[in-house]
Amino acid sequence: MELILEAARFYLSYLYYSPERKRYEALDVIGPDEYHERVNNNAFTNKMIIFVFETVLEYIGMFEETDPAFINDLVNHIDFAADLEFLKIALKQFYLPKPGENGIIEQFDGYFRLEDCSLETIRSRLKDPREYWGGGNGVASSAKIIKQADTAAMLVLFGNDYSNEIKKANLDYYEPRTEHGSSLSSCMYALLACETGRPDRAYPFFIKSAEIDITGKSKQFAGLVYIGGTHPAANGGAWMTAVQGFCGFSVAGGEIKIKPRLPEKWKKVKFNVKLHGIEYEITVTGDNYTICKK
Repeated sequence: MELILEAARFYLSYLYYSPERKRYEALDVIGPDEYHERVNNNAFTNKMIIFVFETVLEYIGMFEETDPAFINDLVNHIDFAADLEFLKIALKQFYLPKPGENGIIEQFDGYFRLEDCSLETIRSRLKDPREYWGGGNGVASSAKIIKQADTAAMLVLFGNDYSNEIKKANLDYYEPRTEHGSSLSSCMYALLACETGRPDRAYPFFIKSAEIDITGKSKQFAGLVYIGGTHPAANGGAWMTAVQGFCGFSVAGGEIKIKPRLPEKWKKVKFNVKLHGIEYEITVTGDNYTICKK
């Protein structure tokens, strides 16, 4: 809990108040798309800040009911009382980019004004195949081409806050503009494709994540910096796509939920989960599934 409060305090210290717009903003940040540095109001980053602030209020409210002495002592110990009052004000006035009329969420301020060109065009401008695409002078820094899932990752992590129409619109817009220069990118698009009812579109992204340490085709260098090696986070993303994406596994209200959406090539998936100390074997076949205690 102390760590959550300190994370919130850091974000509070970083906020900028715009008197013209009468809102708080997050300026000079780098979102998941690392090719565009020092941007303002990255949608993913701003959503995360809101999540941290809301988590603070949720947990403080919970402890005020279950253990008020603990939370009062902690707030006093780290001198967080004034920060808490500021947090409540900032949360009400904090800016979060919203979908436009076409459903697209601008990744950061000014993104839509960047050069709109293809991946092939950007790739043709490289002078060295190992050249870094981002930074101040990178070939992608002045274009809409992004390194990895950014707004798409936000829509996966906070899926309950956005409609399927919004998810589909942003998937269709951002994925063709994504270089997938990170091992963390493909699984996010795979999950988003599953959530929008398109498992067969998700399948190639799943394969790319699952085979990343087998094919040797993953990016090995960022400029002169070696970034090869194994990719356990991508392996986890492949698992998430298989279990949460294709099988639609989730836990809601303390109960297991399954929403089958297997790709055409798959006939059956079987996996185990443990919930409340009880282990279950779950089998998903087409539109059906079974949940059995082990």
